[in-house]
Amino acid sequence: MNEAAAAQEAGDGPNINRHMITASVMMATTVVIMDMTIATIALPHMQGGLGANQDQISWVMTTYFMAQAITMAATGFLAGRIGRKRLFLISLFGFAFCSVLSGNASSIEEILIYRALQGMFSAPVIPISQALMLDSYPRRLHGKALALWGTGVMVAPVMGPVIGGWLTDEYSWRWVFYVSMPFAVIGIAGTLLFIRETPLDLERRFDWFGFMTIGIALAATQFLFDRGEIEGWFDSRVIVVTAAIVALSFYLFVVHSATTDTPFIDRRILADRNYALGLVLMFLLGVLVLSLNVIMPLFLQNLRGMPVLTAAMIMMPRGLGTLCGLVLAGRLANAMDPRLQIALGFVSTAYSAWLFSTFTTDVGTWLLVLAAFSNGIGIGLIFVPLTTVAFWTLPVPLRTEASTLTSLMRNYGSGIGVSIVVGVLSRTHSNASAFLAERANPYSDIVDAPWFPERWNLGTTEGLSALGAEVSRQAMAIGFINDFHLITIGALVSIPLVLLLARGTDPPAAGREQTT
Repeated sequence: MNEAAAAQEAGDGPNINRHMITASVMMATTVVIMDMTIATIALPHMQGGLGANQDQISWVMTTYFMAQAITMAATGFLAGRIGRKRLFLISLFGFAFCSVLSGNASSIEEILIYRALQGMFSAPVIPISQALMLDSYPRRLHGKALALWGTGVMVAPVMGPVIGGWLTDEYSWRWVFYVSMPFAVIGIAGTLLFIRETPLDLERRFDWFGFMTIGIALAATQFLFDRGEIEGWFDSRVIVVTAAIVALSFYLFVVHSATTDTPFIDRRILADRNYALGLVLMFLLGVLVLSLNVIMPLFLQNLRGMPVLTAAMIMMPRGLGTLCGLVLAGRLANAMDPRLQIALGFVSTAYSAWLFSTFTTDVGTWLLVLAAFSNGIGIGLIFVPLTTVAFWTLPVPLRTEASTLTSLMRNYGSGIGVSIVVGVLSRTHSNASAFLAERANPYSDIVDAPWFPERWNLGTTEGLSALGAEVSRQAMAIGFINDFHLITIGALVSIPLVLLLARGTDPPAAGREQTT
């Protein structure tokens, strides 16, 4: 191989397809990310249209994340067995088809099945997109390449809520799924034209036992957090059995992976210190930041009483904040310690969650916009430097599998985060409602206070109904405050973990030879 060819193979030479590959993978990733942001803004309308309660409607998102995480774990093997390009095409086509099925769902059971299938097909899209970006650019440009990719796909969360709010307001929530079709078609066309197929790896054996145990462990853990509050946690035999399944499955997976010659997850990946810490921080990013995708629409529409389009417009600055954070992270990639950028991202996340926790039911619009924008900046500042540092010393052959694991941890963290915040909201609402109702009785001094509204007259049916509605509303507000306090604490606790990361510096020559 001559010097020019070697340079192009390593990503340093001219590559006329690089920009088209970037555009294609950005479009494919956009359609998957936009589906999440569009779907969340329509959750309250789905709740009414499908006759679901607040816990059940959150399963529309957690089922998607759970199925996505389990399938994502097999992306590395599937890419090697059928080819990365073919898997990418199958995933986009299946995702688009299941989007139509989700839009046609007539019950909560149907949409959960279709969303699970949609999550399964979407699983390989983001990790393969990330691996394609890393392979298309030289190592010295990885920070800027990821920032470019992230900046492009952030159009989805910026416009997603607005498009979803408008479609829901003008037509129905079903159109938030139908709108994915044209984006998927463009992504499929770009993949067919500009992306090359990778060599197959038919010799690699698939670790079925490892896949089954980790799949059962992930699914059971998600079920545990989804149903724990409803079932009464460990007072329920179902939860006790589920917890035992989680513990046994994780134990079998760890022991099997440590002793088999062909583990489901390559042990060389987890041996890298930065990458292992990166997985933990990616999981926390999902738990602490992305769970807001679900509770923000509920807060704005169910508690604040905003129309869906108004709620979408208030959520849009969160995407704009992420866009600004990604651009800033890209510009600071070679000028600032990446650990400092990540720490600042978690600080911004903590500040935004704390700001949300101070809001009352009549909070002004501009304060909501400020909190949403700050949260978005946190996402952008964390994502690029964390991904860059985590992948710094990994050999090229491990990138697809490593990209799969980082996406798995981030998305699975989102599912767990949604379950936690919805569980806290449900429990607090129940307890606070009982506490407030006890004090709203004819013998309470509060009822006799001169400022007590006449419309809450306990002597009339209308008054009792109005008071009951306000008690429920205030109890829900307390639940949201507890959620935001929890996110604030979690973000602050995450900062010390960032200090354990090694600074992203040029790897030694041996490392470079290993990755070219």
